[in-house]
Parts: sequence; C-alpha cells; structure tokens
Amino acid sequence: MFKGVIIVYMPDKKDKAPAKEPKKAESKPDFVYDPEEHKAGSNEKGLASELDPINNTEDSNMEKPKKDPEKKAKRKKKIKKTILFTLLFILLVGGGIFGYLFLKAGKISTNPFKFNTKLKGEDRGRVNILLMGVGDPGHDGETLADTNMIVSLDTKDNKVAMISIPRDTRVYIPGKGYAKMNYANAAGEAEKKGSGVEVTEKTIEQNFGVPIDYYVKANFTGLKEAVDAVGGIDINVKEALNDPEYPCDKNQYKSCGFKLAAGQTKMDGTTALKYARCRKGTCGDDFGRALRQQEVLQAVRTKAMSMETLSNPKKLNDLISAFSNNIKTDMSLSEIQRAYEISKNVPQENIFDVVFSIKSNGFLKSDPSSSDLLPAAGNFDDIKKFVENIFKVGPIWSEDPKIVIQNGTTTVGLAGKLEIKLTDSGLPIQVLSIQNAKTKDYTTSQIIDYSGGTKPNTIKYFEDLLGVKATQGDVKLKPGAEDIVIILGSDYADKISQSGTSSSN
Repeated sequence: MFKGVIIVYMPDKKDKAPAKEPKKAESKPDFVYDPEEHKAGSNEKGLASELDPINNTEDSNMEKPKKDPEKKAKRKKKIKKTILFTLLFILLVGGGIFGYLFLKAGKISTNPFKFNTKLKGEDRGRVNILLMGVGDPGHDGETLADTNMIVSLDTKDNKVAMISIPRDTRVYIPGKGYAKMNYANAAGEAEKKGSGVEVTEKTIEQNFGVPIDYYVKANFTGLKEAVDAVGGIDINVKEALNDPEYPCDKNQYKSCGFKLAAGQTKMDGTTALKYARCRKGTCGDDFGRALRQQEVLQAVRTKAMSMETLSNPKKLNDLISAFSNNIKTDMSLSEIQRAYEISKNVPQENIFDVVFSIKSNGFLKSDPSSSDLLPAAGNFDDIKKFVENIFKVGPIWSEDPKIVIQNGTTTVGLAGKLEIKLTDSGLPIQVLSIQNAKTKDYTTSQIIDYSGGTKPNTIKYFEDLLGVKATQGDVKLKPGAEDIVIILGSDYADKISQSGTSSSN
C-alpha cells in the first residue's frame, strides 16, 4: 500500500512578480483541486469501507448425512467451492481498493509507474528533495514560490535536515539575472509553462551548491486538506500570534487578521494553513513563518505515518485525494515508498531545522536599499560549505554556541590555530574571544560547559576533537556571555604539531 507522505506548505497570496517580467495567461494545471470534481467523486470513498463477513453456516438442525462416500465427496467439493469463491471475492474487492488508491496516487506523480529500487543520491549517502509552495490557481501571484525548502535525507546515518530559503533572498537565476528566490518559479513559468521547477532547481544548485534529486510542488489547498484528512494536528504554539493583515478567507484583497493564543493547540486544516502562512505583526516575518512551516510539516508527517492513519482506509483515501488534487512530484510511486522506508524510523532528535536569517549565525543580511536579503559574507561560499556539510554542522548550528578559547601553554598562537580550524571546517561557532589562560602549565585540555547542558552537540564535537570529557561549570559563576570555555593544553599542541598544522600567530 502507498504509505510515503510528503507535504509542502504554500506561500503568501499578496506578493507579485517583478513588473518587468511579461505576464502571460496560464492554463489551469491538471492537478489543481476542483471542488465540483471532488464533490462528484465523493462516492469513491465507499470503496474503502470494510467488508461484511460472509456467512455460509448451514442449519444446525439439519440431519447429518450418513457415511455415504459419494455424498461425502460432493460435500467436500461444495465446501471447497465456497472457500474459493469467498477468497476470490475478498481478493477482487481488496484488489479493487488497492487499485483505486494506487491509481489515485498516480495522479500525484509525473512518472508514477517508473520502478526504482534506490533513490537518486542514495549511493552518495544523501537524497535532496525540493519542496515548493505556490498559490492556488487564480490567486494573485500564483506562480511565485514563496516556500523553497530543501529536505535532505542522510541515508547512511538516518538523519533528516530541513533547510528553508527565505523568499526575499537575492539569488542569481540562470538566464534571468539577479532576483528574489521566490521569482525563480515565476520566471520559468513565464517563459514556458511547466518549466518553473526546472529553473528553481538550477537556481538552488548554482547558489547553494546542492544537487536537487526530486521535487514536490503544492498549493494552498493541499496543506489544508491534508491536515483535515489525518484528523488535525497538535502544535505547541510557543508565543501568541497576531497578524492584523492576514487576508480574509473569502476575499484575498481584504484583511481579516489572524490571532492564536500560546499553548498546546489542536489545529484543523484552516487553522494550520493560517499558522503556517502568517508573517506580519507578531508572526515574525519570513523567518518565523519558515520555522512554523517546518513545525506543521513534521506534525503532519507524524500523524500521517501513525497507525491511526495507516490502518484507516478512509483517512488514507482522503489523504491521497488531497495530494492527488493539489500536489505534483517527479518521484515515482516506488520512489515515494522508498523515501518512506528510509525516513519512517528517523528519531525526532535526528531531524533538525535550518532557516537562513539575519541573525548573527543566519548567513544573511538586509540590503539597505531594498527588501532583499543578501549573503552576509558578500557571496554564497560560506552558505555552500554549510549546506554541503549540513549533517555535521547543522546540529551544532541549531544550538548557536558561543565560546571562549584560552591558551594554557607556552606555544604561541595555539588558540588562534583552533579558531582557524573551526572556520575552515565551516562550523558555525561564535568565538567571542581568544585569551591566555591564567597559567601556562596545562598539560591536558579542558572543556568547561556553562550552558547547563543545552549544547550537547557542540560539547560532543569538542570532546571528540580534544579527546577529553567536558566538566560542568557553575552557571552562576559564568565569566561572560560564553556558553563554553576551551582551555588548550600541551596535549593539543602536540596533536597539531604531529598533524603538520601550519603555525599561526
């Protein structure tokens, strides 16, 4: 049975493509949700109802036949026929349900019946899937892809990274020049219907240095119906949200606002869509929205892959209907199934989120003359290195660690060498300062953890690097803003000397 579940959030409705790009009338995609068609096909759900048991019991008062060999043979033949017909009936009806679901799922894929035992990228240990969100047909700016997320599956160490690219990030679009990330799909669609995905994939590959193996593209209705299909999702809303400019449900050009209290919340499709889309007021711009999108995706994934859903034919049918009417992908059904098999047992602690932002470790900065976001380093080199090593550096990045490095030896420049190593490795660790320790007689390096145990991935990295165990520092006695203090001893000096590391002042 088809079990793979991939959902995508969709963008804001009000954004428009740059005025210079010629606007072309677009025909309605064949995979768009059609309310009338959906209504007409509602009887299909009956195919998934459970079968009534077939009774073939005979009258218990009937006189038992005497031991007549001929009658006994006839009776056995009759029983065999009954069993065969019953099994055949179950097989045909069961096969009909499976076939129905299979064909419905086939509407999702551009290559539904291509059979592959492995995913693209699986041999290199990493599969990259581009999740794109566009507006519903007929809505303002419907071809703008305000959601561009790279979901990377680590097929060797059982990890998943979700990397969100803010829509306002200024990127180079091959053949088009520089523009915001959300315009890549619109530029491709304006040139040729159906080429938006191809242009977006090339844009991400060129600017972020990661090859895209597959794509999944969806609209507003896909998320809403998927959430309703699984019976709603539970989200812990961390802070109260208030977006006074959120558009009205029935009129996208008017503002009706959206408010949501903090706390554990059961969300239906409509609420989940608003939660994932709001970005004004206290909703936190595109950065806060991207984090909520990832929250919703993980909540839907958990609910969709639960036995509560997988064992319920109606929920499966509704989920597949939601997908088939609103989602397109180039993954075949066998590839979707394979992706499900790879990711179904990934523990929550091995799933981490990355949202590029204007924070100190967010890799981006605001352009003073426009609403664009620019690479903080002036180019995408640091971002490419980070994305390439996402499974190594991502968990540390998410902890946003701040450290102080002290030289506890007479070796000049030892602390500076460690800082250079961190930079060259692409590790997003803020080195607040480099200092000399109070004494120069440390033979063994020390790791003092002032974070209260909140930076486990960073601590593990330094434990592996230095070959020592961290000690807990008294948070009340923490010298400054640092989370961790590293005191380098002569053991580290010997290590880098043996490895041939070049000297540094």
